[in-house]
Amino acid sequence: MPRRFLLILVGVLTLTLSVSFVAVALVAVPKVQVENEYIRIVVNAGEVNMGRFSVGTTGGDPDRIGDDNKHLIYGGDDPWTSYTTVRVGNQNWVYGGETDRRAGSSALYGEMVQPPTIVDGKIESSWKLGPVQVWQVLSLTRSSTTGLLDTAQIEYHVENIDSVPHMVGVRLMLDTMLGSNDGAPFRVDAHGITTDSVYYAQEMPQFWQAFDSLARPQVMSQGTLTGPGVTTPDRVYFTNWGSLADSPWNFDFSPGRDFQRTGEFELDSAIALFWDQVSLAPGETRSFVSYYGLGGVTIAPGELIVGVTSPAEITSDPEGFQTFSIIAYVQNDGQGDARNVVAELKLPPGLQIVGSPAKVQLNDLQVGETKQTGWQVGVHSISDGVFTYEVEVTAQNSEPNRVRRNVQVLSPARLQVQFSGPVALGIKDERYDPATFEAKAVIRNVGGTPYYGGIFEIKLLMGLELVTGQSTKRFPATIDPGQEVSFKWLLRPEAGDFGSRFLPYSLTYVDERGEIKGANMYITIPELKPKVWVGDPEVFEGGSVQAGDYFSLPVWATNIEDFVGAELDLSFDPNHLEIVGKTLDISRGTLFADGGTWQMPTISNATGEILGLKGDRGSDHELPLSYGTLVTIHFRAKTGGLGRVAIDGVRVVTKQGIRETPDLVIEHKDIIIQP
Repeated sequence: MPRRFLLILVGVLTLTLSVSFVAVALVAVPKVQVENEYIRIVVNAGEVNMGRFSVGTTGGDPDRIGDDNKHLIYGGDDPWTSYTTVRVGNQNWVYGGETDRRAGSSALYGEMVQPPTIVDGKIESSWKLGPVQVWQVLSLTRSSTTGLLDTAQIEYHVENIDSVPHMVGVRLMLDTMLGSNDGAPFRVDAHGITTDSVYYAQEMPQFWQAFDSLARPQVMSQGTLTGPGVTTPDRVYFTNWGSLADSPWNFDFSPGRDFQRTGEFELDSAIALFWDQVSLAPGETRSFVSYYGLGGVTIAPGELIVGVTSPAEITSDPEGFQTFSIIAYVQNDGQGDARNVVAELKLPPGLQIVGSPAKVQLNDLQVGETKQTGWQVGVHSISDGVFTYEVEVTAQNSEPNRVRRNVQVLSPARLQVQFSGPVALGIKDERYDPATFEAKAVIRNVGGTPYYGGIFEIKLLMGLELVTGQSTKRFPATIDPGQEVSFKWLLRPEAGDFGSRFLPYSLTYVDERGEIKGANMYITIPELKPKVWVGDPEVFEGGSVQAGDYFSLPVWATNIEDFVGAELDLSFDPNHLEIVGKTLDISRGTLFADGGTWQMPTISNATGEILGLKGDRGSDHELPLSYGTLVTIHFRAKTGGLGRVAIDGVRVVTKQGIRETPDLVIEHKDIIIQP
């Protein structure tokens, strides 16, 4: 009986408990998911177990009946059994929100930075785990053996956000399941694994597969461990779920022990991928990528059922000799034992076997028994196109059987990257124009194979910052041949320095060969000077000032650092302008609208003087940078002509006191009055 339903049996002991379990079952757990016609990825978005994920089929393999809506990773709409550990120093942190269940309950939990969110068809999230920030990115990608988008791409990006180095490693634990089968053997190279087993980096297989029967497979799953786009783990363990659930890093591992769940009685297989700890310098990022989804096996039915699998596509290496694995499965579906079974690989020109004979002796197969074998095959660097190979199986007492499968050899991925942005900003109304600007990266794969799992990051060296809410890093997942993707960042100049500047920013990424590349851009930022100035007249009707009109005229104070207040003397042309309401026509400026002190000026229409205006925000309410009005004056235009409003004297008050500002720009205003 699967562990997930044990609690339900406990619940029937009393009526009270039974009602309680029914109530819980009716509460839907919030989730975020992406899916296509083959599989779906579900991420838990609830208050507990947030960030944990499951994988299952939707339509499954289009050539197989009966694998619709099946589990690949347990959890369905409420994922919780699989989790990822980030080990920092001697501390084990589990990625995502805290748990209320068995899996990972003994570990530390961090602070959410970004909840599970769909971004460009991927599910992204981020947590701060002690001194590191971690991003989880889940997306749909192509299986190496089916060539279809039936595989989950599982990415973790870990950045040291501390000021000192830290030793950091990652463990990815997947609670694998084939539909309702929780104990199917793992099939690795020439072995069917049913007991605790480990593989190390130097012997790491390209992939493992799992299925219960060649004759009537329910689901065929596959995990990819090496190859394009994948970060080869240092260690991979095949074991039971209970041991991994209870221990977030090191766990109870006993070679030869079957997959019976620790503490219980059912078979329950799981897999743990370890990327061992390495030192991360401050600001350094390390990425980990793995694939898990459906596996492609070409099957020929018969008394001796033959299935073969290999990558659907191989990338040629212009500088060397590329190798890949071919795995053959043979199952006896006859009425009696098959004697002296032999499997033989037959290759076309352009491919060759590396390090083993073409014929492999499988000996005898009992009824229903499955054996497997494998070969390493090399591709010449100049080869490309579609190659068809054949595996033939013979036995002394059975008809031979054979199966053919294609592999396509393609040119490598090749990126064309364009990085662009404006060359300069302008100034409008004493602000940068535009206030923000866009930096854009356009990436196109002009090669023959997909580009996998890169990070494109914008670097801001000085004077520029991201508009709040953005990440410097973008994760494109897979970029197929001919596909183009783009990323945009919204930038703005940093506050505080307003001199004319020539500011660099750059894009960094890892190209198709794993080399770090960059593209540089520059933008000219004009100087914003501290300024007190008379603005344009605000006319109530019409587009210009007419004799007899009433209009408002603001006086601005812009780009003054640590602004507290100002003292101001003004004058106007009394032959053309007048202030009818005296102090009633003087309005407090927006810089003093939220409190502080305000002293009305004295006004003379005879001499055209406005003297002694004073505003003070208070020393506890200084502005890092002023942008607003000191005062608004309401005038009446007396006669046609040119009426000037001038600033005769101004003293700026900052948190350091009254400041002489030799660089302060003073700007008057001439008003054209139509007769």
